[in-house]
Amino acid sequence: MIESITKPSIPLQPGENYRFHFDLTKCIGCKCCEVACHEQNNNPADVKWRKVGEVEGGEFPNTARLYISMACNHCLNPSCLAGCPTDTYYKDPLTGAVRMKEDTCIGCGYCTWNCPYEAPQFNPERRMVTKCDLCHNRLIAGDAPACVSACPSGALQFEKVQTEEWKKNISQANGPGIPEASITLSTTRLTLPKNLKSDLDRVDDYRLRPEKPHYSLVLLTVLTQASVGGFLALFISELLVRLGHLSPLLQKFLKVGPWAMFGLSALALGTSVFHLGRPFFAWKALKMWRRSWLSREVLFFSLFANLAAAYSLLRWTEIFQLPGILETLGALVALSGLAGIYSSARIYMVPARPSWNSIRTPIAFFSTALILGPLAILVIFSWQSRQTAIPLLENGGGLISKFLVMTILTAGLFQLGSILAKLFYTLSQEEHELRGTARLLTQWFRYPFLARLGLLFVSLLGVPLTLLGLLESDSGGGSVPFWIGAILLMALASELLGRYLFFVTVVPKNRPEGYF
Repeated sequence: MIESITKPSIPLQPGENYRFHFDLTKCIGCKCCEVACHEQNNNPADVKWRKVGEVEGGEFPNTARLYISMACNHCLNPSCLAGCPTDTYYKDPLTGAVRMKEDTCIGCGYCTWNCPYEAPQFNPERRMVTKCDLCHNRLIAGDAPACVSACPSGALQFEKVQTEEWKKNISQANGPGIPEASITLSTTRLTLPKNLKSDLDRVDDYRLRPEKPHYSLVLLTVLTQASVGGFLALFISELLVRLGHLSPLLQKFLKVGPWAMFGLSALALGTSVFHLGRPFFAWKALKMWRRSWLSREVLFFSLFANLAAAYSLLRWTEIFQLPGILETLGALVALSGLAGIYSSARIYMVPARPSWNSIRTPIAFFSTALILGPLAILVIFSWQSRQTAIPLLENGGGLISKFLVMTILTAGLFQLGSILAKLFYTLSQEEHELRGTARLLTQWFRYPFLARLGLLFVSLLGVPLTLLGLLESDSGGGSVPFWIGAILLMALASELLGRYLFFVTVVPKNRPEGYF
């Protein structure tokens, strides 16, 4: 038999954790626990470590409404801990609580995306993430958490749990309207009514709120992907013509292109720090590269930028022209960039955000790279050909143009297919979060969504038509570079708009809230 605890004893026995126990049959929805938590921790109004929500169901007159009070569940497999790039989270050996080392948090917010219970929350006053720590100071003093002490009906209690035994009974952490306990192995035990209605659902199901747009991340992801795609296109273009003599046009093209792509990556990486609550500590994000995809993204893109600078310098100055050095360095630039894009995509593939947690996310990211990168290179190529009397078809020029266009069209079709697949998939699902994403795309943001599709379609249509003019001209197509530039701007606008929609239309798993 499990007994509630009013006077905690520290430390616990090996294999034990403290946890919350919430009895749905006793809660009256007074929110005393929510108020007590807020006052105990002096949080801003919008930062709520504990929330009281509602679920309801049935048909009149046989209806039911229940209240659910939830805070951090101090999970056995906490997703906030696993994803943190700075090793801020840890399981307290004395209490089993998931706690934070506040001096290491950089305010990236990655943990807030990973947690399906919305437990970690960004505190704008402190510029960092904060969360429930089981009222650690009260536990040390021998008192129960403030929320437990404030509950007038005894619905919220405090108890010990044997972790290995609990893993066998994890279903006791599941309840109506609550994310699945198996995601993180929640330790909060729920007592449900004996004759629980099967159709109980959260009362805030109707309410949708767009998520934050994260403009700095929109720029970071799109521009870094464009830069990687550009370097990859340059590397393959050079391989295509390396066996033959390079014309002056191609030699100049392969010198200017890398600097343009490097500048793009430098601009993108420079904007990334604006996403952080504590940007001066951005270097700490490298710490947990062994387990955090965010750390790996930082690692690979830092490596990519440095290798790209070295490659651009060697290509421009033509020093140290040892056999194979440029090809090797170019391959390393491309590989580190592709690894960075994959790591970036994996950041968003978390169970707590269902519309992101799909193979469509890396497909979309790689497609962006292979649309914008080759398009930017094609602009540079066509512009340089306009400044010279050398025909584009000479010594590999036509081969490069055809390769770039085929890459753009193939990636564009993958991107278009990914967008439509996501739309039809979310429309067909019953899951609250996926239905919410579909509603946001087709109702709240239908005009930006249509604009995104329209710009992408027009861009894909314009590329082969422009190529015809590019190849039929002896001097580079005259106005063709301007048309290619216009297509690049349309494609860039489409991808930026698509990435904006990616952020604002995701519906995260979270705790139930009230009707109002």
